[in-house]
Amino acid sequence: MAGAAVLAILAGWWLVDGLPPADAPETVVATSTITATAPGGAMPATAQPIGDARPAPDAMLNPSLILIFESALAEAQATGKAAFMAMAPALLAKRLPAELVARAMGLLERYIDMQEAMQALPPPEAGDPASLLKTIEARAEVRRRYFAPEEIEGLFGDEIRQDALMADKMAIARDANLTPGEREAAAKRSEEALLTPEQREQRRAFTAQVDVQRQTDAMDARGASAQERFAERSTAYGYEAARQLAALDQENQDWNSRLDQYANAPPDQQAQLRESLFNERERLRLSGALALRSARPVPTAAGRTPGRSPS
Repeated sequence: MAGAAVLAILAGWWLVDGLPPADAPETVVATSTITATAPGGAMPATAQPIGDARPAPDAMLNPSLILIFESALAEAQATGKAAFMAMAPALLAKRLPAELVARAMGLLERYIDMQEAMQALPPPEAGDPASLLKTIEARAEVRRRYFAPEEIEGLFGDEIRQDALMADKMAIARDANLTPGEREAAAKRSEEALLTPEQREQRRAFTAQVDVQRQTDAMDARGASAQERFAERSTAYGYEAARQLAALDQENQDWNSRLDQYANAPPDQQAQLRESLFNERERLRLSGALALRSARPVPTAAGRTPGRSPS
């Protein structure tokens, strides 16, 4: 199972694009409800997201539109709403069909206003279910001020269900009447009730991603050889996943070598190297890669790869 999840990751998006931009605005936390868990691990009767969720047949109203908004905000790096909205039509035109831009502009402006209102809310106290519930309900009320029910379901429905799961798991973890086995069973039932099969698979893939990264960090820290890395990965994830991870290591080494060559070149040579060393897609990410790279610790082991190839 672990090997299959790792192969799915290697075939997917996260190794291609890496993490979201560090300056991207925080995604809105969706509404949920904290529910008590019955003794014996029974599923809470109210383990459903509270009243934001509605059918959303409109194909434009889906979470991908929020990702487009976040991408446009990150690219613009505007200092205020007015400046960003002046840039927004061109930014959206790069990401959406022309006939959808006008409508997306209206949704985008409301999204920005909602984000500003969300940021004014006090954060929940760490580990306090009652405080989390209060914050979740306050955010739900803010969302309802800016979006209709069908818009909330389409744009934020996945987050609503994810937050419902988070709240339920916190309540389950704090239920002193449950044994460890009952907690695990109740958490699994909550996940099955609140998440779609696709979302459950995404969670498994994310867990596999974290496991792979932790193992890679440990091998980097001790300067593991390519042979040692392949052997450990084969044991954990299977031969094919280990082979693909080894290929990724090689790509990253090549990427970092080119970054070194570019960063260490005299300024009057960098324009030429930018064209000769990087393809069009890599050039779009070059500035961000160099900034991220400079913020990371200096590598201390031969296997360390401080940058990730975007190709």
